[in-house]
Amino acid sequence: FGSSLGDPYVRNLLPGAHYDAHLTDWLAVGADLLVGIGVDTRMAGEINTKVSKQNETFEMQTSRLAFLAGAHTSVAPMSGKFMLLASLPLHWDLHANLGVGLASTPGITASSGGKAPTTFSVAPWVGGGGRIFLSRVLAVTADLNSWFISRTLSVDRNNQPPGAAFAGQLVFTAGVSFFVPPDLKRAE
Repeated sequence: FGSSLGDPYVRNLLPGAHYDAHLTDWLAVGADLLVGIGVDTRMAGEINTKVSKQNETFEMQTSRLAFLAGAHTSVAPMSGKFMLLASLPLHWDLHANLGVGLASTPGITASSGGKAPTTFSVAPWVGGGGRIFLSRVLAVTADLNSWFISRTLSVDRNNQPPGAAFAGQLVFTAGVSFFVPPDLKRAE
């Protein structure tokens, strides 16, 4: 599950799935799919409240992320073990991510009533995170990635959508990872 960070008007809640194929202990390739659910921020609420109190005709239209999908490479340069509560040994790793994908945002409605089409943007991204392995097959994972997306955040003062801008969108994700253990060979 993920959430975008630093959104001015609409925060994006992002449930999704992540798949990795570990080529070695320190190198993985994979794919991501996150589906966006938009939630208005406090700033958007304050703007709409001020507009309604002043009986203005301004109707703030905003955009959200419909989905993020991409492929990535993940490198884990650091890993180790620690003892939890002096009795439970746990393995951890830190990893760096580099990927490219596709982002989609629904179109914004202009004051003339016309709706801009849904936009698709090539979205490179970079970030990193960490994992704590609770067992050989289960880990808790957290990542912070910056997706670079071309999109329009909201209409302008004239209720018209301005041109799209290419900017970074921080996305924090946390989840549970399941690992298929390798076949173990019995020592002879």
